[in-house]
Amino acid sequence: MSTKKRVYIPKNKTNGQVKGKRKIWVESVKYLTLEEYDRLRETIKLYSRPELVNRNLLLIAIALNNGLRASDVVTLRVGHVLNKTKTRVIEQKTGKAKTLFWNNCLAEIIDYLNDLDYHDENDYLFPGKQDGHFSVHGFYEMLQRMARKTGDKKIAAKLGTHSFRKTFGRQLYKKGVNVEIISQLFNHSSERNTRHYLGIEQEDLDKVVQNFKFE
Repeated sequence: MSTKKRVYIPKNKTNGQVKGKRKIWVESVKYLTLEEYDRLRETIKLYSRPELVNRNLLLIAIALNNGLRASDVVTLRVGHVLNKTKTRVIEQKTGKAKTLFWNNCLAEIIDYLNDLDYHDENDYLFPGKQDGHFSVHGFYEMLQRMARKTGDKKIAAKLGTHSFRKTFGRQLYKKGVNVEIISQLFNHSSERNTRHYLGIEQEDLDKVVQNFKFE
């Protein structure tokens, strides 16, 4: 009788993204600096197919300015953004409600809707073949293509769909927002998860050791 081989999945790495035969762990995806984000935007404008420029710009704008998971970005409906400055959604992963604000990406929304051929507000904002909407994998693949086009190996190595969520959180933390608040915005189960996710847990530990002085 054959037995199925058990596959070991490292702790905290159950949310890897499959790419071909490889699994891309969230830990390997890093936040972007403002310069890197601007470079990515310019690269999208230069190298995306003309009909996809506004779509790709809106994907990253929504993900960044609301700290959204890719699964929540690609499943948005036209009605979530049409003539609105904010909306309420239910997160795909947690099942929890989240308020999204469009004040920082209104220009991208207007440009995109002007080109989008939609029938009503229930249509997916980012249509695609898989389940009717653009897929998370398709989002990731687009980012990787654009990252390579930047010519910057550092950007290509760290860019993923979680980069924008991490950038959002890091920027809030940099501006002095309490980790407890960021954790609530992310709907994380604990502040420690948030610190680990953003990479600030190790930084704080390093600072303690770096500033130690025996006196």
